[in-house]
Amino acid sequence: MTLHSGQGSSRGVAGTELPTWLLAEHDHLPALGVREQRLRPFVTRHRSEALRMRHFFMAAHRFGYAARRTLIRAVGTPVGSALTETLVN
Repeated sequence: MTLHSGQGSSRGVAGTELPTWLLAEHDHLPALGVREQRLRPFVTRHRSEALRMRHFFMAAHRFGYAARRTLIRAVGTPVGSALTETLVN
């Protein structure tokens, strides 16, 4: 997980807590397989999101930097906030 996905800490906690619960229910080899099955979709989804968002967080040129600053400022306005809320939900 990277800064771009914003899930590094969550992944670390889940990656530690889940095996603890699974080891209480299964032997170590089945527990590792179950852990992989449960965490793989989460990691895959956030890895893809990180690849899509990396240019937003680390703009490669002035236009990207200006677009990011404008978007961040727009979201902070009442209209931008309402629009963001509508799009997210």
